[in-house]
Parts: sequence; structure tokens; C-alpha cells
Amino acid sequence: MSTTTTEFPEIHWSRLLSAMEEHGSEGVIGFITTFPPSEQLQLYSFAQRAFNGRNWGTAGRLKNFDDYITVARAGIAEAMRQSEEETDDERKRTLKDFGNMMSYNLSADLAYCWPGDETPREQRHFEAGLKAADDCIRWREELDKPPSKKSMAQWAKGMHEISLGRHQDAVGSFRRAFDYALQEWIENGGAGGVTPDSPFDVVLNAGYLGIAETLAGTPEGKVRYLEACRIFGTQMELREDMKEDAAFGLEQLETVEKRYLNH
Repeated sequence: MSTTTTEFPEIHWSRLLSAMEEHGSEGVIGFITTFPPSEQLQLYSFAQRAFNGRNWGTAGRLKNFDDYITVARAGIAEAMRQSEEETDDERKRTLKDFGNMMSYNLSADLAYCWPGDETPREQRHFEAGLKAADDCIRWREELDKPPSKKSMAQWAKGMHEISLGRHQDAVGSFRRAFDYALQEWIENGGAGGVTPDSPFDVVLNAGYLGIAETLAGTPEGKVRYLEACRIFGTQMELREDMKEDAAFGLEQLETVEKRYLNH
């Protein structure tokens, strides 16, 4: 007879949930800080994923981005505090990278680009997402991350700039995101350009760049956007190894186009 056990940190989900519903983010943070520092980071990371991806708010407080942002920021701050106090260089880097990844996830979760996600966002949420992206960009430079990771951070920044109406700024961010993605592909032996052989992030960022350019009043942007959509369509039809990612990329681009170009 086998016995199922719930592992750490999942075992604490019910306590985190009740703390959130009864006392909001302050209750969650108060509960997490009763644990040793290393376990705090695991709990913050788990709480970030759970409060973004699971249903909650059935009693007491309703599910909202404000409490989620506060919890995520507390986790990022704790990771950076531990990094600054650490004397071992490798451990210091690992802790900073932990905060960097939480910051990216925060920015991505707040982005209004995901198919099927109709949760209302307000300006303060986009501003929080933009700040998280800016922090992520800085930390990925300091950590000397590869171009693909820098591309992701620039993508997040550009998406929030679109939401905030900063269209020309978004053009610059998506241009950098596209250039980084292209750089990584070429460094790994790719041919370059935007073709049916291009990897997901190259095509996706080309499409986003096209949307931003269109919003900024550049006529060529629509052509760039449509070409990225066409390439994703070709990959879905002809490339079994790219089909799933291409379908997701196309749906994401079409979602953003509908929300910001055809609203």
C-alpha cells in the first residue's frame, strides 16, 4: 500500500491561501518570513506561481494583481538581500539569478498578451510590469546572460510599453528583443533572417516589432507583422517539430493585434 505525501513547499499551499484570503499579501509575507532564509525563497517562488496560476479569492479577499505584485516583490527583494550578504561568488550569483527569474515571471504574468487571459489590468499593473522588466534587463546584463535571455527581458519591456501607450519606446524594445534573438540563432549556426527555418523567438519578436511599428505610425510594421504570422502558419503546416510553438506564437500575436490594433 503506497502513501502519497505532499512535498515542500506544496504542503504549505493551504496556509498560504488562508493567509492571503484573510490578511492579503501582508499575511502571506508574514507566514513566509517564519521560515529559514533558504526556504523563504522556495516559498516565495511557489507563492508567485500559485497565486498567479491557481484559483483563489473564494472567501474574504478577491483574487487581484495588487496582492500578487506585493508578494512577488517581497520575494525578489529577499533574493537580492541574500545575494548582497553572500560572500561566496557562485552562491551570490545564484541568488541574484533567482531574483532575476522571479522579476521576469512577474513582468510576464502582468503582460496583457496571453490568449484566453481576460483579467482586467490597470495602468499601475503595467507600470509594475515595466519596472520588473527594467530590473530584469539590468540584472541579466550584470549576470552576463546569453542573448536569448536578454531578448526575453526586452520583450517583456516592449509589451508593457505597448499597454502604456509608449509606442515608440516599444519599437526600440522589440527591436532589441529581435536583434538578441537573431544573434543567438546565428551564434548557434543559424542562417539569419525571418524564414520558415527561424526559431520561435525570432519570428515572435518580428511580429511584435511589426505591431509596435504599426502603433507608432510606421506603415512597414503591418507588413512585418503579417509576414511573421505567415511564417508561423507555414511552420504549423510543414514543420512537425515547430508546430506547437508556432501555433502558440500565432495565437499570441493575433491576441495582441486584436487588443491593441483592432479595438
